[in-house]
Amino acid sequence: MLDTICVQNIACSDYKAFSHLYDKYWDLLLSIARKKTGNIDVSMDIVQDLFVDLWQRRSSLPQIDDVRRYLISSLYFKVFMHFRHQGIQQRHVSSYITLGVDEQEEDFLQLLEGEIQHNHLINIITESVEDMPERMRQVFSLKYHRSLSNLEIAETMGISVQTVKNQLMRSLQHIRNYIPEHLSHPTAFLFLLFLLS
Repeated sequence: MLDTICVQNIACSDYKAFSHLYDKYWDLLLSIARKKTGNIDVSMDIVQDLFVDLWQRRSSLPQIDDVRRYLISSLYFKVFMHFRHQGIQQRHVSSYITLGVDEQEEDFLQLLEGEIQHNHLINIITESVEDMPERMRQVFSLKYHRSLSNLEIAETMGISVQTVKNQLMRSLQHIRNYIPEHLSHPTAFLFLLFLLS
């Protein structure tokens, strides 16, 4: 059964079509979620929640031309919200940008252009980090990869907290300069920092 037909049937409460889609994409979505969260139990909950939402919203689903892409984009949103609910937003980047709590899923789906685009952006940021001066790269890694506080980074590296703040500010600007203009929307940038964790 074609994915688009599946979605049309799901909109008509066809549970058999829903089960078909579930079985077809469960493993793929779980693999992606596990890569992002590093936790199989959390990943299973996220993917399960995605499909529950899909079924509950079946009567109001938009027209979906690429079901695989739609599901992956929805998964990225779920992963983002998982980290956000854990409070990582405040610990990591609240000083950089404040994201409204009322953002809707559709806003994020407009920013995410599927798995290929996501990987392209991750590669851009990875290349940017590798191109940073050594101290800047170390500060960035301790902050966004190991989730250390500014004070912990200062103590680890033997530098002042203000130096840490300065290096973080410069590192973020360094990354933004690598991102093409049409992808430099601050919300997209924030989302990518979560996926780098």
